[in-house]
Amino acid sequence: MGLRTGEQYLAGLRDSREIWHIGERVADVATAPGFAGAARTVAAYYDFQHDPAVHDLVTYEDQDGQRSHLSFITPRSKDDLRRRAAAYAAWAEHSGGQLGRSPDYMNAAVMALAAAHQHWAQNDPALGEHALAMYDRCRREDICLTHTLVTPQIDRKTPLGEQEPYLNAGVVRRTDTGIIVRGARVLGTLAPFSDANVSFGLPVLTGDGDEDYALGFWCPVDQPGLRWLCRDSFDPNRSLADYPISGRFEEIDTVAIFDDCEIPWESVFDYRDARIHNTAFGALHFTEALGHHVIVKNVAKTRFLYGIAHLIADSAQTNSFVNVQIRLGDILMMLHTMESIAVAAVEAAEQDPRTGVWYANDGAIQAGLRLFPEFYVRIVDHIKQIGGSNFMAAPSEATLQALGPAVERYFRGAGEDADGKVPLFRLAWDVVGTSFAGRQELYERFFFGDSQLTKSQNYMRHDKTEAIAMVHRLLDPHGI
Repeated sequence: MGLRTGEQYLAGLRDSREIWHIGERVADVATAPGFAGAARTVAAYYDFQHDPAVHDLVTYEDQDGQRSHLSFITPRSKDDLRRRAAAYAAWAEHSGGQLGRSPDYMNAAVMALAAAHQHWAQNDPALGEHALAMYDRCRREDICLTHTLVTPQIDRKTPLGEQEPYLNAGVVRRTDTGIIVRGARVLGTLAPFSDANVSFGLPVLTGDGDEDYALGFWCPVDQPGLRWLCRDSFDPNRSLADYPISGRFEEIDTVAIFDDCEIPWESVFDYRDARIHNTAFGALHFTEALGHHVIVKNVAKTRFLYGIAHLIADSAQTNSFVNVQIRLGDILMMLHTMESIAVAAVEAAEQDPRTGVWYANDGAIQAGLRLFPEFYVRIVDHIKQIGGSNFMAAPSEATLQALGPAVERYFRGAGEDADGKVPLFRLAWDVVGTSFAGRQELYERFFFGDSQLTKSQNYMRHDKTEAIAMVHRLLDPHGI
């Protein structure tokens, strides 16, 4: 099938998927209020890859002789990573980095799962073959994926085998054709707009009886027995002039509930082995593979936020004030930091000697993943401080249209009329102050887990030999 168009993508959403929102099943996510805007945005992603201006930048000719998005490429050189980063950046810069789980994110995930096929095959070669087949099908059919990696937040201390069974999704039994899965998984971002779900990863299994939760598989989002429970949509279903970000990029977060859902055996790649399950993230270079996409997206997102901050300051000429310049300069330094990390991630990339696959530099990725949550909170605060009361003095499009010249002069900027200033502040507020903005901040804080905890884990894992040797050398009077 090859590269899909937006129209083909939207047609694929009209199936039997069971999406629940505010007590009702959503009949058609492509048209439902609160959902349609994001569906159109994902469709635009698929149309984007056909745009002649970027087609060669974001796609490549795969081993079948068909075109695939570069996010699917298995990097066999540092140059492959450069090309993939450029493809990531093309869409992220086009969209301001506002769609965190754009399809190219999970494309890289299935590539990593397939590249680690020998890990899955340790007990059963068929499981490794299943991972390869999953990747091959997703690439050939340009499938849009969500993922459910995490156990529900019920009891993180007690081993799963000692809790009420099947709170977290686990294997109930094996059948002649597959496995029966029961329980819940989170957090299926973009699930209402995806074709399929990949479920693997956490929890780390620590106790006897946990093997039923050592599980990795994929299935259509409309698999019988699978329900998706959505949080409230933050798309207010209003004019895009009033809500230009939440009206386009509300990708929705969901909880997946498997009600004795039968998964075909050929869709399973991780099955009832705690050791294989617990060591999977390292084997498939999860952080480096998916983190590379996150870093590139965050460069674009920081640039977008810097543009907002500059323009709202410029609208009242407060960018001539030193205190505002300091805030703008701080955002600029964060942008330069993220840009530098993105370059380092590729130029210091490392090859896995077992597979020959190249991955972004782990140190650069870790730095970017742990710094950006702190950067994002600071940037949002800067924008709020720079915008001040202007956010509360930005009437709706309908109000300005109704009153027109009678009030427009009160909402103009120093160098622009109300038609230029008001939409800018509506956009900025949608980024920093609405319900959608609150979700975005929470999302960035925990995108790759608890940043503070991970800093501690990084310290514990890091090889300190060279740093210690340097100190000892300078402690020694004869060391130099």
